[in-house]
Amino acid sequence: MKPTSRLVLSIPLFTLEALAGVFAISIVELPSGDLLHFGRRQPSTVVVTVIDAAARYPLANADVIDLATQQHRFTDDHGQARLPWPSDGQLRLRVREVGYQPLQRTLSQNAASEEAATFALSKVAYVISSVEKTSHCVTTDDSASLALSVAVLEQLRQGAQKYDEFRRLYPFEMTFERRSAYVPENGKISRISSNIETYKSEIPPREYRPGDIVRYLNGSFSVPILFLSTLGDSVFWDHHCFIVRSVESLQDARVVRLEFSPSPDVTGPDWAGDAFIDSATSILKRVDFRVVKPNPSYSLKRLEGYTTFSSPSPYIVVPDTTGASWWTRRNPDAKGNWPQPDYVQMIYMQEMKYRKAKPPKGDK
Repeated sequence: MKPTSRLVLSIPLFTLEALAGVFAISIVELPSGDLLHFGRRQPSTVVVTVIDAAARYPLANADVIDLATQQHRFTDDHGQARLPWPSDGQLRLRVREVGYQPLQRTLSQNAASEEAATFALSKVAYVISSVEKTSHCVTTDDSASLALSVAVLEQLRQGAQKYDEFRRLYPFEMTFERRSAYVPENGKISRISSNIETYKSEIPPREYRPGDIVRYLNGSFSVPILFLSTLGDSVFWDHHCFIVRSVESLQDARVVRLEFSPSPDVTGPDWAGDAFIDSATSILKRVDFRVVKPNPSYSLKRLEGYTTFSSPSPYIVVPDTTGASWWTRRNPDAKGNWPQPDYVQMIYMQEMKYRKAKPPKGDK
């Protein structure tokens, strides 16, 4: 029996100056210092370099933001980005990188130097408080725990914003294989359907709507994959509770486990789960998710799964593998234990192609 339910995948202009006419030469007495400056042209662009403050290596894909225009630049493999000087010669910049404390600085064109245009970023440090945290959307009296949760959330939001900017600067197409199966009562799957699908980065993720993540149509339903863009969505933040629970091991890495659940004002189907963030790099490694508060009037009774992520370019993550199971017919027993699911599905990324420029590969 082929399942009808599915998850849905929700990425110097060189100016020639015309020299014409007749030049008249006049001799004017100037102080010696002015003689040195006479004829010197101010540079039209500034090269911003972003490095790790401790190890001094360049940081690729750092986000350099012109605060006056809100224009973004990503640094290259050498940790550099070029920006034009504005007419007033003042450039207000904010530089960010996932896993690092942001820096903000104003550069002056008449005092530009390599040192002034170098931003050395310090890594974010995560320290777990020993105070037990048991409530949702109720701030703890432990200021260290609250500060940690805010720091992790900010890194998650920055990672989401970086992905959205990345898919704009480096358009790509991803090829996925989707495998789906119905699980019979005896548990022996006899048939697995498989198909190849593509996703283009300019297609925006499905808009998150609080309490409305399950969409029904003609007896079937669809649920968008919970991706980084949703986790960084301000609307998602406004309707979810987040709290750091622990630091634990995941595939030989130390990760911060950030728990999230719908806030009390959400009454319909929505996401709950855990995001696992590398404590050394602040890169999102995995998300475990489940649908809570399903609508009892419809067939979906339970859905849970996970998504892992890969990094095609430094500090950028994209979905790699998603697995999900859901229940539409079978119910839990008297003790609340659920039997095997009715359906299972796996989605694997097979290939990622850039349609224009290729992003930095990076050494770190």
